[in-house]
Amino acid sequence: MEERIEIKIEKGHWVVMDYVVKLKTGKVIDSSEKAGGPVAFVCGEGDFPEPVENGIIGLAPGDTSLIPVPPQYTYGLYDPKKVCLVATERITEPVEIGKVVKAPDEFGIKRPAVVRAVWDGAIMLDFNHPLAGQVLHFEVYIKEVRSSQPEIKQIPAQEVPENGAHTTTELGGMS
Repeated sequence: MEERIEIKIEKGHWVVMDYVVKLKTGKVIDSSEKAGGPVAFVCGEGDFPEPVENGIIGLAPGDTSLIPVPPQYTYGLYDPKKVCLVATERITEPVEIGKVVKAPDEFGIKRPAVVRAVWDGAIMLDFNHPLAGQVLHFEVYIKEVRSSQPEIKQIPAQEVPENGAHTTTELGGMS
């Protein structure tokens, strides 16, 4: 039986992991399951926020970790300057507090905004991302680590007939 050497993650290593992203309340906002299953990526190439990629360095297959990610690495800090009053007639859809509406920003471009307050003739809108200012908690489970990406078998190129006839290629030996 061949002895398997356990590789710990370093920058440049190919990693397969599951993850769940939660708010401090425990509410799940994203996961690899929602994305279709475990994700494969090269550590250090920016596929995840920097604190996550740095936080998995040294982990090995089977390891788990909880990595807090500050807002400046995700949706940004909450900016009170992105809260403004607009005239009620500028919003064409029904409004209620907490609802997301499309509203013109300072440049006239319609963007999503959360209704924070409603008065006669005016609406307070918040153009911050709903997750701005929040620390996101990444729970990661490392499934596989390799020192380089697995080799991908290339499908041989074929010329396409000029007459538009259909061709079939057998891909023998691919597993």
